[in-house]
Order: sequence, then structure tokens, then C-alpha cells
Amino acid sequence: MKKSMFLSFIFFTVLLSLFETSIKFSLSETIRNKKVFLKAFYALDEPRFHCVDIPGHKERVKLNAALVVHTCKEGIWNKDELFDFMSISKGKLRMIEYNLCVKAESESEGSKIFLHKCDNSKLQLWSYNNYHVRLKEFPDSCLTIGKEKSYLTRGGKRLPTRHMARKILISKCSEESFQRQVWRFEEPLKDISRILPFK
Repeated sequence: MKKSMFLSFIFFTVLLSLFETSIKFSLSETIRNKKVFLKAFYALDEPRFHCVDIPGHKERVKLNAALVVHTCKEGIWNKDELFDFMSISKGKLRMIEYNLCVKAESESEGSKIFLHKCDNSKLQLWSYNNYHVRLKEFPDSCLTIGKEKSYLTRGGKRLPTRHMARKILISKCSEESFQRQVWRFEEPLKDISRILPFK
């Protein structure tokens, strides 16, 4: 009887171990494949929120252009706004579709942000702390949404979605710019009603 109970215990332990391994693998795959927006924490003047975006759309996307923030593309084609969630912990802001990483022109005030081949250069390493995205080697330099009001994009002028955009740049982390310097990583919504303009 004792031997039978012992064997049952061993069998149950092995089964539980296999189950836990399976769950961990499944979870790690889910996290590894997670695609997220780099999304403004505050709505500012766009109630649908801004997300970091490459100018252009689909086959017309301009990979060499300075990045902007754009109305978050919830529920529609949004590959030009998707970041690899796993790369963030490694100090990278990698756009999955293009396998390119965000790099600052310099750490100076007003510098633009571009996409480049991923490497370990100082202007391509970022930290994400207290909702701020900072250049790791220059912690006073924050990813910042421009002061100007959002403008209608070319597509927004002719389409009912009326998408809006603004500049994005490097600026000194400050209390004054706080609302334009805080970010969240968030999975896109599937609700297409969120892409329509608020009335």
C-alpha cells in the first residue's frame, strides 16, 4: 500500500512539473511575441491618444524620416506603431515589422528620433523608469512630445478618421514638460470604434 501511494505521489509530482513547464513555456511565448504601442500617458489634445509612429502608411512608410507621434491606430493596420515588448528590458525600442531600433540624433535639446539598424550605441540605449523613456547614458534626456498643437495628417485631411500628429524629440526631463514626457507600453485595442474622431 505504501509503495503504491509513493508511486502515485511520484507520478503526480512529475505530471505537475510537466504542467508547470508547459504553462511557463506558453507564458514566455506569449510575452515574447507581445506587440505593444509606445503610447502617451496623457491625451493632451487628442482624446484617442498619441502613439510613436513612422510617417507614411503601409507600403508608403518612410523608414528614413524622423519619427512622430500619431493618433493611436486601434483596430486597423498599425505595424508602423508596434514595438517588441521583450526588447524594452534590454534597453531597445525595436519596431518588430522592420527590425529597426529607435535612435536619437543626439542627446541635445530638440534632437529628432530616427530608426536605425539595432546596435549598442549610446544614442540607441533607453531606460523606462517612472513612465519616462530616457537615454540610458544621458538620464536627463527624455523622449518628449512637441509643444505645438496636433495637426491633421495628410490622410487625416481626406479620411473620416481625421488622424492627428505631432513632433517627437529629445528634451530635458522636467516638471514643466511632465505631461508630454510620460509614456506607457500597451497592447492595441481591437475595438475599431476607437479610431473614429471624438465629437
